Amino acid sequence: MSDFYQVLGINRTASPDELKRAYRKLAHQYHPDKAGAGNEAKFKEINEAYQTLSDPNKRANYDRFGSADGPAGFGGFGGRSGGPNAASGAGFGGFEDIFGSGIGDIFGEFFGAAMSQLQVELEVSLTQLLLGDEIEFKLNGEKLKFTLPPNTREGVSIRFAGKGQAYRGGRGDLIVTLRQKPIGKLSSEQRRLFEQLRQTGL
Repeated sequence: MSDFYQVLGINRTASPDELKRAYRKLAHQYHPDKAGAGNEAKFKEINEAYQTLSDPNKRANYDRFGSADGPAGFGGFGGRSGGPNAASGAGFGGFEDIFGSGIGDIFGEFFGAAMSQLQVELEVSLTQLLLGDEIEFKLNGEKLKFTLPPNTREGVSIRFAGKGQAYRGGRGDLIVTLRQKPIGKLSSEQRRLFEQLRQTGL
C-alpha cells in the first residue's frame, strides 16, 4: 500500500489546512469526470488517504502502526498489513519453522541449567589464602575438595560442574565463593605482618 502522505504530496507534519488544500487540488486534478486527466484508481487512492489523515484518531494510528485501524490492522506474521511502516513477514510461521520443533527444548535446557546453578560461600583462613592449601568440605552429604593456590584473594569463585541443583536436563553447576574467616585477637604487630604478607603474596 502506498504512503498516504506521499499520495497527497505532503509531509508528516502537515496541518489540517495543508491536508485539505492538497486533497482538493488532487481531487480536482484526478476526478474521473474530468476529461483527459481523470483517473478513477488514483482518485480512490487520494480519497482513502484523505479519509484516514483527516481523522485525528485514524491519523495517529496510521503514524504509529501504519494502519488506520491501529494494531488490529496488522496481518500478523502471516501476512502484510497496510501502511509504509507496517511489519511484513509473508509465509512466516513462527520460530519452529525456522529453528525446528526442538527450539523449546533448547531454551528449556538453557534456562533450566541457569536456574539450577547453586551458589554458596565457604570460609577459609587468612593463612590458607596466603599460603594455599588442599580444601575439603561437604555439601548435602557429598564431599568435595579443591586445591587453593597461594596468594588467593577473598571473593574468588570456584565452579564445580554438575554439582548444583537437579533439573530436567541434568544438574547445574555449583559456585563456591571464598570468604576469609574472621581473624581472632592479634597484636598490632601480628596484624601488620599479616597485611604485609597479603600485599606481597608471601
